[in-house]
Amino acid sequence: MAVSSLLPRKAAGGKTAVQSLKARLKYDQREDKTRGGELVSSYMCSPETAAEEFETARLLYRQSTGRRQPREREVIAYRILQSFKPGEITPEEANKLGYELAMDFTKGQHQFVVATHADKSHVHNHIEFNSINLDCDGKFNNFKDSALALQRLNDRICKEHGCSVVMPEEKEQEGKKKRGRQSYPEKAAAERGRSFKERLRQTIDRLLPESRDFEDFLSKMSAEGYEVKHRGKSLEFRAPGQERFTRSWRLGEAYTLEALKERTAGRWPGKMGEKAGEKEKGSTKGKPGRQPETRKVNLLVDIQAKMQEGKSRGYERWAKVFNLKETAKTLMFLEENGVEDYDMLKARVEEAGKRFDALSQRMKQLEGRMAEVNQMKSHIINYAGTREVYQGYRKAKDKKAYREEHREEIAKHEAAKAAFDALGGKKIPKAAELSKEYGRLLSEKKECYEAFKAARKEMVEFGTALQNVDRILGAAKEQEKAASAGRKTGRGR
Repeated sequence: MAVSSLLPRKAAGGKTAVQSLKARLKYDQREDKTRGGELVSSYMCSPETAAEEFETARLLYRQSTGRRQPREREVIAYRILQSFKPGEITPEEANKLGYELAMDFTKGQHQFVVATHADKSHVHNHIEFNSINLDCDGKFNNFKDSALALQRLNDRICKEHGCSVVMPEEKEQEGKKKRGRQSYPEKAAAERGRSFKERLRQTIDRLLPESRDFEDFLSKMSAEGYEVKHRGKSLEFRAPGQERFTRSWRLGEAYTLEALKERTAGRWPGKMGEKAGEKEKGSTKGKPGRQPETRKVNLLVDIQAKMQEGKSRGYERWAKVFNLKETAKTLMFLEENGVEDYDMLKARVEEAGKRFDALSQRMKQLEGRMAEVNQMKSHIINYAGTREVYQGYRKAKDKKAYREEHREEIAKHEAAKAAFDALGGKKIPKAAELSKEYGRLLSEKKECYEAFKAARKEMVEFGTALQNVDRILGAAKEQEKAASAGRKTGRGR
């Protein structure tokens, strides 16, 4: 199932920002992981020179805004890790989904590189995006719940493309596992018998079997010297000498409020977590002033396959209701869009695909030219910034020693000079002219991206509707075969 995470990157150890990014991108793009580099894509930058291009944007940001952060606090890039369930998706499809996730999450305002690793059973994407925006006048806003927003966006995209996502009950169970997991200091303290949490666990395990009911258990905990706070669904304990209360669910799955009540009633282990996610999300029934959501077609659940994976009977009941609702929504979607027969639906899917491909091609052309403009701006800045160093190199008596000392600056200067020579005698453009061209390209790209998103949405919706219709027709044929076999058996009798 598809999951994602977000990590801010800073310069590592004694390395510069460029060195840190180069090391990271070098690992991401390793040929043994990306099929010789075939599974690498990028936006507004070249994968080979992304580190330098990110650094150029950072320098332009400093020049245009005058802002500068201390090295230990400056975020130079962000990494998104996107993983998929083994066997569910091809590496090529995974790379496309990673590109789409990065584009939507950054709103097309930041350079990024997507590297798909196919060397493990679970295909996964390493996405690195620049903290500086394309206009070099602002940074990515890593707001409080950005990781949650990323996960929701990832879930939506994966659902649109028919990939499974972590269900609410699975997220709850995973959360319980994490909550029950001890940190290294806690483990060390537990081994020495000095952990408040470990002593609390031991006390609970000792007193529960002796308790008549849950209230008696709380009384016994108070008699042991623990301060108890029980409000609603929250249960907390504080031992003598302990500074803060410990919430019971932080001790692990067997110590949540519900689990403790089950244990005092002698019903542990119980069927915990099954009720999670049963309430229908986003329901607006009976809420005044709330507009109904736009109808969206979702892919029908392959119930048989899910049951073979070990899903519960409760999940099967939910899936049947879900499929009935989605079947009705699919039929209404086709009616609203004037689709009268199967051939017309296939034609609409084909048209949507062609429109999406054409816009996608134009986007790549714009991105390519923008990357060239950005690269030329980088050379102009580097040439001006390293001119004095290069003049010193030409005058130096011991050129070898001087070059070794100023290796990076000389390399930048020579790369810029080679780029200017490649113009074939044409006038070197001014940075201001390049900025204007970049602005025009960016404006067109934004307009193109809006059309691109609409075309992608149409392609996904009609493609999903076609898959649903195929599944509905397939199920109808299976039922007809079963009924026919039943009639023959009846005649045989």
